[in-house]
Amino acid sequence: MRRTHLLVFVALALAGCVGTTGGDEFSFQAFARGPDGVSVPYVFENGKGYSVSLERARVHVGAVYLNRSVPTSVSASTSCTLAGIYAAEVPGALDVDALSDAPQPFPVAGEATSDRARTGEVLLTGGDVNEPSDTTVILDVAGTAARDGESQAFEGQLTIGENRLQPTPPAEPGLKPICKERIVSPIPIDVTPARGSQLTLVVEPAKMFANVDFSELEPNAEGTLQFDDDPATATPASTNLYIGLRASSGVYSFSFTP
Repeated sequence: MRRTHLLVFVALALAGCVGTTGGDEFSFQAFARGPDGVSVPYVFENGKGYSVSLERARVHVGAVYLNRSVPTSVSASTSCTLAGIYAAEVPGALDVDALSDAPQPFPVAGEATSDRARTGEVLLTGGDVNEPSDTTVILDVAGTAARDGESQAFEGQLTIGENRLQPTPPAEPGLKPICKERIVSPIPIDVTPARGSQLTLVVEPAKMFANVDFSELEPNAEGTLQFDDDPATATPASTNLYIGLRASSGVYSFSFTP
């Protein structure tokens, strides 16, 4: 999903607000990566006392947007298109290897204005953010988890499609659209795009596992603990990983650098 063009938002701001925007309009390169110094395996301790050794962590990012304002989260009763003026956009998809700190380029250039951005949005979608029938794997993880001297392998693939649709009253069929599940926002940031700079999105996979109790997972036929992609049957551990994927604090961060 591509937002209404940035420059339209800027024009509206200039016409309707006191003061001015930065005014400069330009294209930029955008990248995504894992946290500084990350390697395979990525070992960390989560909030449930497990030593987690991640061997795979891939996140499919459909697009990113930076907003000049601090709008209400899309999880509330609001439109999926947040109020405000967008300072930057990267309307292209990338499968991010979150276990590599090497910059991974988005396939399209971003567009920006030289205005301070206060919040970010990450779209977790394989196509149209409003289309429920999307089977794109958004999160693909594998590794081992150890506690009290016992270690067990785990794996999981999470999607955000028809499986994530929530029931709504017949009188309000559009109350809980699928786009609300796919847009991670508002992500707190404080960056100012500048001509000649590049945008970097950092994905921290350890934060997604903060509240995962691996003892709640069921093993598959090979004995590997399996995260469930069906909310109707998911254990709390699977639900908490999904919540972590969509966390607006700690998991995703942005920076503009020369």
